[in-house]
Amino acid sequence: MNNSTYLKGIKSATAFLACTTAGLLALAGCSGKKTEPAKRTFPMITVPTVYNAPQARAEYLAMHYWDRFDFGDTVNIGSAAPVSEQAIVDYISTLPYASYGVVYEGIHHTLSMAERHPAMYAFFTSMMERYLFDLNSSLRNDEYFIPVLEHMLSSTVLDDYRKARPGAILFELQKNRPGTQAADIRYATASGARAALSQLTTDYTLAMFHNLDCGNCRQLAAAVDASTVIREMQRRKMLTVLSIYHGDDIDGWTKHVAEMPPSWIHGYDYAREIADSATYALRIIPTLYLFRRDRTVVMRDATLEYVEYFLNSAANPPAIAGATAETTQ
Repeated sequence: MNNSTYLKGIKSATAFLACTTAGLLALAGCSGKKTEPAKRTFPMITVPTVYNAPQARAEYLAMHYWDRFDFGDTVNIGSAAPVSEQAIVDYISTLPYASYGVVYEGIHHTLSMAERHPAMYAFFTSMMERYLFDLNSSLRNDEYFIPVLEHMLSSTVLDDYRKARPGAILFELQKNRPGTQAADIRYATASGARAALSQLTTDYTLAMFHNLDCGNCRQLAAAVDASTVIREMQRRKMLTVLSIYHGDDIDGWTKHVAEMPPSWIHGYDYAREIADSATYALRIIPTLYLFRRDRTVVMRDATLEYVEYFLNSAANPPAIAGATAETTQ
């Protein structure tokens, strides 16, 4: 499946999902119990005082946040839908403080409760897509959206037709996940030399996938080049910055390379593995990936701020108390 086909499928299926969701919600409004319009607030739970550490509190909320929420009351996705939507936003906002295993279990648990009521399930899955997968969402997180997709694929509420889109998205999101070994990136430079990500020997490689005539790409390239920690790690031979172009205008790219930072390696996808075989799911350009020397993915589709935070820790590891004590004796 190439990127063009994938994106077209996403767009068409998104329109279908919107119609399907609207239909389910409308049906629920007709068939569900009627409640007089009233101002609602979300029924928050009380976290037991024994869970006083931030991670412990977040993990308790991941599993129990919805304990007092009535998944069977259609008012919660009717007149009170904004309250329910904000509750979902708040729920997602607590998840980064919990371990991924608990986050995964908590999302599955939440959707299993919603699944008992098809219209509620449609609401929850569509809201989670809006905030976890939409490119414009500040809460976007592919790793958190994966358990949503997996739940949809195992759901008894959705038929095979409605599972096609979640399956296609999941296939893309499973490529080059953090903690896994990434697909190799074979590239050619402006001089005609050919090389690969797997041949780079620095501790880390920061890859920027970019296009030509892309204002955001130029801004990100300038920001990366100006980063103090990135420059310091390059100087110490700990980091390679690799820019990759996967388009067709090689002549234009050759001219564009002269405008890019000279301390980087600049390559293009000469074998069209990214362009045609979609070895990397690039939903947004520019995109940053951070790799270890063995091609393990540290971050994908990362912000520069998170990359810098990680690299600062890698370049300046905290002193070990025992070792410090020994050196001072």
